Amino acid sequence: MTLFGKLNAKMKTTPVRVRPTWFRGAVAVTLLALPLAACKSDRVVTGSVPTSVEERYPIGVTPERVKLDLNATGSNLSLYDREAVQEFVLGWRERGTGGMAVFAPVDSRNAADAASVVDEVLLIAGDYGMPVDAIHVSNYRTTLSIAPVRLAYDRMVTTVNCGAWPTNAAGSWRNLPYENFGCAYQKNMAAVIADPRDLEGPRSTQPRDAQRRDTVFDKYRKGEDPSTVYNDNEAGEVSEVEN
Repeated sequence: MTLFGKLNAKMKTTPVRVRPTWFRGAVAVTLLALPLAACKSDRVVTGSVPTSVEERYPIGVTPERVKLDLNATGSNLSLYDREAVQEFVLGWRERGTGGMAVFAPVDSRNAADAASVVDEVLLIAGDYGMPVDAIHVSNYRTTLSIAPVRLAYDRMVTTVNCGAWPTNAAGSWRNLPYENFGCAYQKNMAAVIADPRDLEGPRSTQPRDAQRRDTVFDKYRKGEDPSTVYNDNEAGEVSEVEN
């Protein structure tokens, strides 16, 4: 038998194995998944998690109503209530938004005394520079036989929502700030803000000193130095005291 005949006979006797269709599909899926598995890592995506203190715990500004109840059992305010009204009016001037409301009781035994107290409150408010149109007087009904005169005004206050410890800071391996990081800083910052309205926008500028402006312009036109000249006698000296 020739060599060609031997090869032809071997090919006829060797069985051909045909892989099923599902096997070939599984192999294809496995090959496609290998590149994706190579790109997998344990990194944590933190792009949506705020890491700065200002973004995590922003200082908010919300309205708050300040109230004061005055004893109206006499025709005049007591010394304590009078000082309380003065402090109340000063608080309105510093941080009040809108006007001040004064509520007097009706259908009570002290309705006449309450009316006298309201008049005294209006006098105190006028003495401390409160405009008349900023005071709104109204009546309220109550079931109390002796009811107080109530004062109220709105002001803006700062708020910071924080203080949560959902996880153990010592048990995390991620190099990220813990949940409560910056809470104390933001709360202290909010507490020292004199007027929370400054966080909402800048204040309007005050009018300039017209007399000082005219003095500076007059010196500038004459070619003189427009700066202020201080007298040497106004400078303090340190006392030399020997031990």
